[in-house]
Amino acid sequence: MARDKPRKIVTPKIVQDGGHRSLWLWVFALAALLAWSWQAYRFGLGYAGSEEVGETSGNEELYAQIVDLEQDRERLRFEAARFERSSQIDRQAIENVNARIEALKAERAALRQEADHLRGLVAEGDSNFAIKDFKLRKTGSSNGYAYSFTIAREVEGAKRVEGAVSVIVRGEQNNELVELPMETVASDGTSHHKLGFKQFQSVEGRLVTPEGFTPLELMIDIQITEPSPKALIVSFDWI
Repeated sequence: MARDKPRKIVTPKIVQDGGHRSLWLWVFALAALLAWSWQAYRFGLGYAGSEEVGETSGNEELYAQIVDLEQDRERLRFEAARFERSSQIDRQAIENVNARIEALKAERAALRQEADHLRGLVAEGDSNFAIKDFKLRKTGSSNGYAYSFTIAREVEGAKRVEGAVSVIVRGEQNNELVELPMETVASDGTSHHKLGFKQFQSVEGRLVTPEGFTPLELMIDIQITEPSPKALIVSFDWI
């Protein structure tokens, strides 16, 4: 009996549908990408909005500062203008006062010159004496002063005269009016200057006033002994 040939059994393969699976994967990935893009877009809008709000707030603060600075500038400009006008008024007032002071000084100098000339004249027969070129100035030392003047005769051909001249400082000390003789204020301690001339003689010296003493005037005491006794006292205001 013949044997049957073995049969080859072919098992059928199950073919899965990969195309549908890939499609769903692509759809899911695309949806995820769209969702991520939408979230990123919204986040970007929010961030941009916050930046815009911050920038707007910063601009408002900067504008407010600018307004304040403008107001301060206007206020300072107003103050400067007012100060300038006030300074101009003050300068004009000072100039007016200074001009008045100078006018009074000139008037006083003219009156003093005339008064000194009248007081400096003394008769000696047909001759007259006069105190001319009186000067009194402060020196560099403390309470130190220098004086100079000329005793002149107004008439030609007069006889020679002799005598002495001294200076006396009148002022206030301890609220009292006092007179300091020459020997107490002369820097060299001398008590007088000798006189001997026909037409004129120049006299000069230095003084030192004591502390606490306020000088008011300088008195010139002239004592003529020859040819006949004469006396003259002339006073000058202190500088």
